[in-house]
Amino acid sequence: MKNITIITMLMLLCAASCKKEKVAEIDKLPAATQTGANTFGCLVNGKAWIAQTDCQFLCDAPFKLNYDANGGGKVFVSALSENIKERMSFAIDSTNTTVDFNYAILGSSHMGFTYSNEKLTSNCSFLFSTDSTTSTSGNVTLTRYDLQNGIISGTFDFTLKSPTCGDTIRITNGRFDVKL
Repeated sequence: MKNITIITMLMLLCAASCKKEKVAEIDKLPAATQTGANTFGCLVNGKAWIAQTDCQFLCDAPFKLNYDANGGGKVFVSALSENIKERMSFAIDSTNTTVDFNYAILGSSHMGFTYSNEKLTSNCSFLFSTDSTTSTSGNVTLTRYDLQNGIISGTFDFTLKSPTCGDTIRITNGRFDVKL
């Protein structure tokens, strides 16, 4: 009886010590830095999503930020994750400082969002805010806008819902940090 108790206690101790720590999805994202770290990440419907490419040679970057001073300060951010066949982008017009941009206030003429996923059905594989049938909400906050040092950083979130697609795409806890 004593041996059974010792064996049971050892098994319980081993099970407790062997248990893997579950990492929260948000902890898988890159830090929300403002140093020009060239990072991009967010949660897509609660799952961690990081811009990345499987390409090893002569590759495009998985994350790009274009700034157009001639266009009144237009910022266009695009990111892809090749291994899961997803892309997303957003654009904001007329910026020259750190500021919050809200889609409900600016509308599609000054702000836009897109999301594509090749694995989804054709009705849901490409959603964009300029489609009049797509319900859109979202925010982009520029946390660092430093053209002298060539750094633009920020946070974002957006939601796209199309009546032809049963899935709502919720992008939350987004962050980007780029050295121009």
